[in-house]
Amino acid sequence: MTLYRQLIIAVLGVLVLLYFGNFFVSFNNSKSLVAQQMQTHAQDAATSLAMSMTQATEGKDIATLNTMLNAVSDSGYYKRIYFVDMNGDILLEREFPVLIDGVPQWFVNLMELPDYDGSAEVASGWVILGKLVVVSHPGQAYRSLWEALLQHLVWFSLIGGGACVAAFFAVRILLVPLRAVESQANSICEQHFVQQAKLPKTRELRVVVEAMNRLSARLEGLFHSQSELISDLRYQSHTDIVTGLSNRTDFDARLNAFTSDETGSHCGALMIFALHDLSRINDIAGRRGGNDVLQALGQKLNQGIQSYDRALLARRQGQEFAVFLPDIEQEEAESLAASIMLNVAGVSWQHQEQLPLAVTMGFTYTTDIKNGPELLSEADMALHSIDLDGGETWRKFSDLGLASIPTVSHSVLDGKEFVAQAISERAIELHFQKTVSVPDKQIIAYEVYSRFRTPDDYELSASTVIPMVQRFGCSTALDKLALETLAETSLPGDQILSVNLCPESISDASFCNWLPDFLSSNRDVASRLVIEIPEHALKVAEENIRSLADILARFNSGLAIDHFGMESSAFGYLASMPLRYLKVHRSFVKNIHLSKDNQFYIKALAQLAQMREIQIVVEGVETEAEWLVLSSMNINAAQGFFLGYPEALQKGS
Repeated sequence: MTLYRQLIIAVLGVLVLLYFGNFFVSFNNSKSLVAQQMQTHAQDAATSLAMSMTQATEGKDIATLNTMLNAVSDSGYYKRIYFVDMNGDILLEREFPVLIDGVPQWFVNLMELPDYDGSAEVASGWVILGKLVVVSHPGQAYRSLWEALLQHLVWFSLIGGGACVAAFFAVRILLVPLRAVESQANSICEQHFVQQAKLPKTRELRVVVEAMNRLSARLEGLFHSQSELISDLRYQSHTDIVTGLSNRTDFDARLNAFTSDETGSHCGALMIFALHDLSRINDIAGRRGGNDVLQALGQKLNQGIQSYDRALLARRQGQEFAVFLPDIEQEEAESLAASIMLNVAGVSWQHQEQLPLAVTMGFTYTTDIKNGPELLSEADMALHSIDLDGGETWRKFSDLGLASIPTVSHSVLDGKEFVAQAISERAIELHFQKTVSVPDKQIIAYEVYSRFRTPDDYELSASTVIPMVQRFGCSTALDKLALETLAETSLPGDQILSVNLCPESISDASFCNWLPDFLSSNRDVASRLVIEIPEHALKVAEENIRSLADILARFNSGLAIDHFGMESSAFGYLASMPLRYLKVHRSFVKNIHLSKDNQFYIKALAQLAQMREIQIVVEGVETEAEWLVLSSMNINAAQGFFLGYPEALQKGS
């Protein structure tokens, strides 16, 4: 029961007690007064009538006596009037039945007034002739008491009703600060650290509000300091301090995670850039001058790949930088490599004439990535085979005569035609991969993947086709097709269904207008649907993602962040964005049993997410060793080949 109701009930209880107490006292006083009045009235009537009867008695005028008695008794105030002589014989008597009009019987039974009588002697001179007795009629007394009770009840009801109304508004006004404290406490639970600017005038309530404001400020500071600590840990352990790019640890982890991607086969290119004579540069310009050159080279490389969201760029060691471009066609990759080399050729420094800068590149491309270290080895072999004295600046691994000829080439496909045909013919197949709870391995969700088939029956994963889809501006059409196909599919169990959306769809007005209609028409799917958004999309479309979250909330659908941890920015959005879970990128899971840094990162992240009541899901669990370490951490769920492979969903009728 709410405090508001308790206070109202308490006020009403006090009023009722006051009413009955007042009624009891008033009733006793009224009853005593009425009894006294009845006694006095009967005695006065008897005395007056006795004096009037003296003369008639002396003349023994019985007719006159009867007339006098009739006149008095007809007034209705008396129950009985009788005259007795000295011998006790009744000479005259008038008796009337007790009729009480307008008074309920229960009230009469409750009052139960006794008979009140008055008597007076009737004399002739000094001779007493007899005694006249007058007994009061109780009807008038009952009626007077009943009317007094009704009047008392009416007035008390009016006053009590007014008091209740006044108490109602007074209590509401009194509880306004408490309701604000309740709202503030709920906001704090949701990590919205609001503070009340207006303090109540009541001292006790003001103290409570001030304490809540201090608590909110302290928790906000604690939350942000913890999130900044985790972000700083991520930045320091995975970022090169000189250039601000990823370091070797981060690059290798991401590359290895990509090459073990569970969503299908991938193509890609890897380049290793080397700045020659770094030691001489340091000798001439000092360590700071050498760092300036490395920063300039890193900026040029970053500019060259800015249009490729999934590209990885890192300073792997000393004078070497590495670039990995996933899911890119070979011709485009080679053209981009040539463009980057032209761009980095423009890097110069203050001692350019004394020591011209020289940058070389080793390049390798594969249509079916299987092994990250192998790609690095191929690019490194190409890099070290360059004849710098002969004017060569970059070389492809395939030119060394050591690379195997790929059996399948994505470039043989007419990408634009293939994408357009796949979408128009709705030629996608859905697969699902289970997500299990930790540590009991109960299925709690399925992640839905799209698959495509080429004309020669070669299966392509969405991650292979999506770069082409994005390049040709078909992201929105593909996402609509995937959701519509999901609605037509016989879904397994009643678990959550997580679906990835392209960042382009989130910012597309037509998609955001279409989505509510789709969710409204497919309530069963909507209640189970969780849309996963890659973390990097928050950098460019945070407001659009918040609007998407509002749409999903209207239909009981959810929002989650995919590939979490790949961005080095702070996690401030965790405090305000309604998220079902964070899905930690597989690079943190790969060989986690060998990485104390990644173990610490996930543990700290789990603690932060617990404060926000967000679940933590890890992806890419491929070995029992990884599972055993993860199952001892405070995470909620996991998925990966060790727990289950993607399987096909069957379309319903």
